[in-house]
Amino acid sequence: MTRFNKLDTLLENLRELKDLGKKEFLSNYKNYYTAQRALEICINICIDVGNHIVSLINKEKPESFTDIIKILAKRKIIDDNLETQLTKMVRFRNLLGHLYLEIDNEIIYNILQKNLDDFESFKKAIFTKFRSVLI
Repeated sequence: MTRFNKLDTLLENLRELKDLGKKEFLSNYKNYYTAQRALEICINICIDVGNHIVSLINKEKPESFTDIIKILAKRKIIDDNLETQLTKMVRFRNLLGHLYLEIDNEIIYNILQKNLDDFESFKKAIFTKFRSVLI
């Protein structure tokens, strides 16, 4: 539950940044650096939770973080649309961590505008599938 509590807190912070206009968001490095790091942690939470589930229910070992997401979809824990979105997020996380010089902060702004609900959808899918275990 701790990871999902952290996810809720981060999403609350990201929604505050989402409410900024594009110009205001991009004009202050504190905004986009905060968003970058918060998104990275949100993605890591999804990976961590997914990896834990995969290790409990699956005999195959994922070779990459995107494999974790694929296995969750294959096992019908998340739907195909969420698989697509989370796979993009995991790839974006790699960009944040390794190709940080190439980050376009307009992309960060667009993710805030369009993709924060993906994290909520992930959480909801996990709670729906594992409600009896989590309560």
